[in-house]
Amino acid sequence: MKRVLIIDDSPLICRLLEKALLSFPEFVPVGKASNGMEALELIERLEPDVCTLDVNMPAMDGLVLLKKLMVRRPMPVLMVSALTKEGSRTAFESLRYGALDFLPKPGGLWESGGAFEKVLYDRLKRVAAVDLENIRFITRKRLRKRGLTSAAPARELVVVLTREGSYTFFLRLIQHLEEIRAPQLWCMALPDRWVEAFAEYLVEECELPVKLLQSGETLREGFIYLTGVERWWRLEEDEEGGIRVRSMTVPSGVSREDLFDSLLLEASVLLRDRVLALVGPGRFQKGKIGLSEVRNSGGEVLIARRRECLYPEAPIYFAEGGGFPEYSLRDLGVWLTRWPDRGEGYGRRVEGYAGRA
Repeated sequence: MKRVLIIDDSPLICRLLEKALLSFPEFVPVGKASNGMEALELIERLEPDVCTLDVNMPAMDGLVLLKKLMVRRPMPVLMVSALTKEGSRTAFESLRYGALDFLPKPGGLWESGGAFEKVLYDRLKRVAAVDLENIRFITRKRLRKRGLTSAAPARELVVVLTREGSYTFFLRLIQHLEEIRAPQLWCMALPDRWVEAFAEYLVEECELPVKLLQSGETLREGFIYLTGVERWWRLEEDEEGGIRVRSMTVPSGVSREDLFDSLLLEASVLLRDRVLALVGPGRFQKGKIGLSEVRNSGGEVLIARRRECLYPEAPIYFAEGGGFPEYSLRDLGVWLTRWPDRGEGYGRRVEGYAGRA
């Protein structure tokens, strides 16, 4: 049984969360704290395995408590707050401070057939299963920025496929990058408005070289491009031999996640062995055809290690069903920093990290 500490200054929310926890077979509530100071004392005394955490509280708010927890006693944290709605700046900030996932406080969902309890149970199971070594405060990462006019048009491309768990995966992976060479195209199977909010947060708060993918632009070295799946993207060669992207409406008769296969197939035809594909977290199975084509064309296919993903369904599916290798976040950081360098010592460095995965 996983022991859960509830941290919230609302007696009503505490009672509702406690009632829900008592109905979950793998979890048991061990205490309630109404502010961060009280929570620190109870954590030392009760030694919970996981906690739910509000943001707005007296004495010490949830974000301050998160920072202290990640230093004193790292543990799985699920944010449950009116401020941690999908796409909110506070939700992204809580992930950077060490929380693993978030959901908004219950409202009408409590009266709609137990919908909130189902979501709460699923997310608690996921955060409780993550390796403790991956739970920590995420520092600001300084990556060398280049102006768009000075950055060279790309001749290689990294394509990252993710869905649920995208934000946490991005923030944790970026810690292991030393620089960005080939452009990274992060295709997140999420609504565009959430991806746009995340990109804005990364640029303003984390000062990362991130751009939203724009139709008609040429991809350039040193940049990370983000896109959702509400538009269909085509890749083509521009006048300088670079990679240009164009958007179109999603074709009829296909799902939005079919974009995964389409992007990888077009990249393989255009760039051959100069494509690296990375499968991150999420509950999806699209992309298998495209990944196979990347491998058959001489490119690289990497799968995020399942134990480091909040939503490991896709990594498990592609590693076991497609025979693609899994890599730790540290290994992936080496690959994305140095690829497409194939010089002497490159493979040895990656293998050295893989030995500790």
